[in-house]
Amino acid sequence: MAEKDVLSQEEIDALLSSVSDEEGAAPVAEGSEESNQGAATASENPADEKAAEPVKEKPAAKTVHPPKDAGLEEKIQVLNFASQERIVRGELPVLDKIHDRAARFFGNDIYQLMAKELEIKQEPLSVVKHRDFLDSLPNPTLMTLYRFKPLRGKAIVLFDNTFVYDLVDYYFGGNSQFLAQTDKTDFTAAELRVMEIVINKLVHNIEHAWAPIIKLEAIRVNDETNPQLVHIGEPEDLLLVSRFLIDFGREKGSFSFVMPFSMVEPIKQQLELGAARPDDEIDPNWIMSLKEELMDVELLVTSAMAQTTSTLGKVMAWQVGDFLPLEMHEIVTLDIEGTPSFTATLGSANDKRALKIIKKISY
Repeated sequence: MAEKDVLSQEEIDALLSSVSDEEGAAPVAEGSEESNQGAATASENPADEKAAEPVKEKPAAKTVHPPKDAGLEEKIQVLNFASQERIVRGELPVLDKIHDRAARFFGNDIYQLMAKELEIKQEPLSVVKHRDFLDSLPNPTLMTLYRFKPLRGKAIVLFDNTFVYDLVDYYFGGNSQFLAQTDKTDFTAAELRVMEIVINKLVHNIEHAWAPIIKLEAIRVNDETNPQLVHIGEPEDLLLVSRFLIDFGREKGSFSFVMPFSMVEPIKQQLELGAARPDDEIDPNWIMSLKEELMDVELLVTSAMAQTTSTLGKVMAWQVGDFLPLEMHEIVTLDIEGTPSFTATLGSANDKRALKIIKKISY
């Protein structure tokens, strides 16, 4: 039979799959020639002409559609996972501003706590993998894990292990005139208690700095000193590391605030909007925060309840024990930081001298 000389569909498919798109045309052509030869042989037998004709009309090579595959390849974009770090860093520059603000407030708190002049500098935000970051930390490292509701996940506040000893010494009035015990395997209860005070102040300032973007509630989870026991994400997850250098002049150290990228991803749009806002555009959130800070400013309030006049000669003649007649006024002026602001009347309340405001002075 002539049909035995024609390639079967399975043979044609196997032939096409074993060659490239460019080279596949030649075997198909050869197959077509063999098909034509088979058809020619069959044409010699008039009885088989009808059986050979369908083979010419149905070449197997037409079942492949290279143009469609090429079109799909053009639409496919290669994703370089190694470039994700640059993407994350470029999208979240506002984090540097938020954490820089927290560091400045924290510096004021540490100055009052330690009574030491200091300077805090922020390093650029870095993006590292969870596994690589923890592997880079020495053991022990003082790490405190926090949740910041409503954000999901856990963040880390950590201090340079050798710098912990300096801070503890400063807290108790020392000058850090000793070498850090680098061979220690853990921290004492006293060191942990002092650092708890320091870390609480830092976290409070972080909450305050984030307030214009989102109100956070910090919840302490636990302390850990072994980096290998800390787990805030998968090994390949990206971490946002904000590192700060703190300089006391004689001693230097660092502390870091670490957040998983997945933690801030739900509010990434808010962070991007904060970064995209022009410098001359008024931010109502920052205005509200500034007003709240101003409401806590302490002012000096004074009032002259009695006064008199005298000459220089009389003043020079005053002696200890002399009595000075003073004129008491029913209405006095109430000064705020030296500026007359209210008028008031003299009186008493709870057995103490008091003033009752009767009018506000307008300018």
